[in-house]
Amino acid sequence: MSEAGSRLAGKVAIITGAGQGIGAAIAESYAAQGCKVLITGRTQSKLDEIAGKITAAGGTCNTLVALAGEMDQSEATVGKVINDWGRIDILVNNAHTFTDYLPIEDPKMEANCKIDFQSAFFGSLQLMQLCFPHMVSQGGGAIINMGSSYGPRSEPGFLAYSASKEAIRSLTRTGAKEWGKHGIRVNTILPSALTPKSIWYLEDSGTYDLELAKVAIGRFGTPEDIAPMCLFLASDEGNYVTGQTIGVDGGATMF
Repeated sequence: MSEAGSRLAGKVAIITGAGQGIGAAIAESYAAQGCKVLITGRTQSKLDEIAGKITAAGGTCNTLVALAGEMDQSEATVGKVINDWGRIDILVNNAHTFTDYLPIEDPKMEANCKIDFQSAFFGSLQLMQLCFPHMVSQGGGAIINMGSSYGPRSEPGFLAYSASKEAIRSLTRTGAKEWGKHGIRVNTILPSALTPKSIWYLEDSGTYDLELAKVAIGRFGTPEDIAPMCLFLASDEGNYVTGQTIGVDGGATMF
């Protein structure tokens, strides 16, 4: 966990997919800066482990098992944070059900697209819509959506994943334009970090060296490499940044 501070003092955040990896690192960094965090994910034991780390370090963290893209669970997520703490300042849409490599011509492609869009795009849309009235009543908020360099790079075999991530970038830009007048900022990060899922994929596909060669800095990132940008965008320091796609991937993607 990062050094304790007050950059997010008094603020409340929802972070989805925070039982491990990037989501967990973001939650720990936010809590270390005075933010109360509600973390969601699929597995209670993983959420409890992260919450235990945060509370042991003096932070405040609640947990909720919830799947991205299920409206009743999205409603429960926002309902819990409002019931527990009465406000929502920051939303990090990190959760995404990841479908594996599949050529476009495969008959299962349509089903894969529906899975990815339901969790990533609709999951982000639902929580943005549900947080909107609360952020408006408070005079603003910060929303951070997770895209992927696989979107603009259009990596073969990952149409479902990359298309859903590109849809999120469109959602971000539209949200930034429509909601800026309410003081709500919306940005997309393209993160690249070694997480349990990405490690499995690189090992299973034998593409470790190929993917590493695309990274200008010459090393794969860690979840802790992603968290500082999320902290900046959530804090007052990022109050003039909205509608942007920011690659935090060691230079694998350059605009």
